[in-house]
Amino acid sequence: MPFVIYVFALCAFALGFTEFVTIGLVSSISADLHATVSQVGTTVTAYALGAVIGAPGLTALATRWPRKRLLLVSMGLFTIGNAVVSLSDALAPMRVARFASGLGHGVFLAVASSVATQLVGRNRAGAAVAVVFGGLTLALVFGVPLGTYFGSLLNWQVIFMAVATSGAIGFLGLLILMPTDHNDASAQANANAMDGLKAMFNPRLLAGAGITVLAYAGSFTLYTYISPILLQVTQITESTGSLLMLGYGVMAAIGNIWGGRLTDRKGADHAVMVVLVGLAAVLLAMWASASSLAMMAILIGLLGALTYAAVPALQARVIALSHDHAPQAPAVAAGLNIAGFNGGIALGSILGGVALGITGLVSTAWVGAGVVVLGCLWMLAQRADSRRKAGPNQRSPCS
Repeated sequence: MPFVIYVFALCAFALGFTEFVTIGLVSSISADLHATVSQVGTTVTAYALGAVIGAPGLTALATRWPRKRLLLVSMGLFTIGNAVVSLSDALAPMRVARFASGLGHGVFLAVASSVATQLVGRNRAGAAVAVVFGGLTLALVFGVPLGTYFGSLLNWQVIFMAVATSGAIGFLGLLILMPTDHNDASAQANANAMDGLKAMFNPRLLAGAGITVLAYAGSFTLYTYISPILLQVTQITESTGSLLMLGYGVMAAIGNIWGGRLTDRKGADHAVMVVLVGLAAVLLAMWASASSLAMMAILIGLLGALTYAAVPALQARVIALSHDHAPQAPAVAAGLNIAGFNGGIALGSILGGVALGITGLVSTAWVGAGVVVLGCLWMLAQRADSRRKAGPNQRSPCS
């Protein structure tokens, strides 16, 4: 594995940490800026919105740029944004800075994941994507608890400046270790922004990203409301709930690695189907076992593992689709899929809110399972269509 891919992972950790750490710092920020918790929460939304827009949109507009330059610009934007956040004394500049940081987040992950697969080749694409997103997964495991802990010891501005410092280190690592590929530069010269924009609306790529939306919407229909489920249905204490959430994060890190290896061994299509079927089964089991602490402890861990095993499988699948349907814009395809992850999380929270408002907390489990089943059916339809168009003697590029 080229060492620069581990630099991508370090940068991804900084990206994820600043996204998740804010959740643990909301109370401190609201007290310091004399704002309500919900107002501070808009800075989380601003970051996510920036990531959704930046991943496919800015990556498409910068199709002609060499990949190294685009990675450096996106990491520089992220670093400056976090530095501005650390110096903010009001919500308005913080929101703008968070949105700018989110733009850098989306572009970086889109480009880094596509470059990583190019550096190692298709046979190790899953492992490469797993390494890049492993940084995000570690941020998930440690971001909220560390943010809450250090928020009680340090000023929140110090924490964001530390994130900016991490971003600067990642920037220097990219500047020194990222190879300047002349073939990449010449390939980009043959592309243009219109190629990138066309890739954004390519039906095959949109269909691939649609699987990501359904998978994550199904998972987060329940996970968004996992805390009240545990407290009110499973009837555990907040400290026990925190331990279960830590287990979710640890299993997410393990699942990310397993998902990458499964993708490389069996192909992206097979890995995605395994993950989707597993997610549906786990969500249905949670619906049936929500009152059992022992079962929920196991199932929450499995939910974390499968949710993040989906990341390398889904990302590698869409990038593989781009090789055949949008060869000049693999980073745009990766960006579409990253937008799919964020869109799925947002859709899941909405569906979960509607479900619990109508039929109660536990219904979020079977509603989520139903959404994942739709993803399974759509995945089967896409595979059948690909095989029909490829012919009897050819394999799908993702299998």
